Amino acid sequence: MVSDSFFSQENFMPHGMCYLWQPDILWTSVISDVTTALAYFSITAAVITFVKKRHDLPYPWFFILAGSVIFVACGTSHLISAIVIWKPIYGISSIVKAITAVASLATGIVIWFILPFFLKFPSPTMLAEKNTALEVSLNKLQLAHASILESQKLASLTNLMSGMAHELNTPMGTSITAASCIEDELAKLKKEKLTKSQFYHILTNIDQGCQLVQSNLKRSADLVSLFKEVAVIEHSSAEKHFNLHEFISDLTIALSLKFDLSPAQVKLNCPKTLNIYSNPNAFIDIITNFFTNSVTHGFSELSEGCIELNFENKSANLLTFTYSDNGCGMDTAQLKRIFEPFFTTSRGTGRPGLGMTIVYNTITNLKGKIECNSDTGEGMTFIVELPI
Repeated sequence: MVSDSFFSQENFMPHGMCYLWQPDILWTSVISDVTTALAYFSITAAVITFVKKRHDLPYPWFFILAGSVIFVACGTSHLISAIVIWKPIYGISSIVKAITAVASLATGIVIWFILPFFLKFPSPTMLAEKNTALEVSLNKLQLAHASILESQKLASLTNLMSGMAHELNTPMGTSITAASCIEDELAKLKKEKLTKSQFYHILTNIDQGCQLVQSNLKRSADLVSLFKEVAVIEHSSAEKHFNLHEFISDLTIALSLKFDLSPAQVKLNCPKTLNIYSNPNAFIDIITNFFTNSVTHGFSELSEGCIELNFENKSANLLTFTYSDNGCGMDTAQLKRIFEPFFTTSRGTGRPGLGMTIVYNTITNLKGKIECNSDTGEGMTFIVELPI
């Protein structure tokens, strides 16, 4: 008999009648369909969760189509198969099967278009090979970096030795020349029949030669002391608690008197209650060399020079301070070399150009950082960060 409606149940018999209501066959079929339906629903939930959490997933709509639609349709189809054993809802069953067929067909067609893209994904073996290649490249880069550092160290050592030889050459050469002159004058004393005036003339020459030797040997000793200071790797470990404001105030007053600067020329901004734990000798070295650099190289007229120091405790373990002056400044080429040993913009002043090298080494040994900003005619600004 033909059904009056697509969803009519009156003219159909339940599927259980085909099993003759035999319990073992009936319940085996029902349990299998329900279990399969639950499995499909679980897979659907897992696919949706996977797509939501993997925002970098290509073609997420494909996973929704292939996972959610097909698995939901298949799960529903199996669930209806269990129901039709008692209820002949064959119309609904056919609709679900049609939806499953359409979704499966669409997925079967689309997959051939996106398959080439998925084939480009590297396999675990390919990833392992690429990781190995990257490790080899990284090792080569590390070796190259180490080689560059070694070359830089050798170049720095060469520059240091060259500078030392250049700076020591003048006082040592002068001392040798003066000693030779003294030797000649002493030889003249050994001669007989010297007049009184000749005798005093020789003594005067010897006295002048000795003074020259003494002054140049002292200059050499000072240079050697500077070289030793530059070469020190580990700074003095005499760390202690002290009030930074009081310490820097006393230091700037002493330096102002030393360089004949008026109180109005030096401005200090430092919290009065700032207590730190560090090496006070390091602050003496740094700030003294800053002052020396400003007075010696920056100020054309000492009375017009101004210096400003600003200290700030940005965090519990970090001190930031800036030192600036209104001197002649440096151009870009000079600024790049400011921390090089023996580099100076005022050759002939008697200073070997080690002040900023000492500053850099002192700050580096304290695990700190230093940055310098300047331009011609705009003064110098040093920004220092030190752990405290």
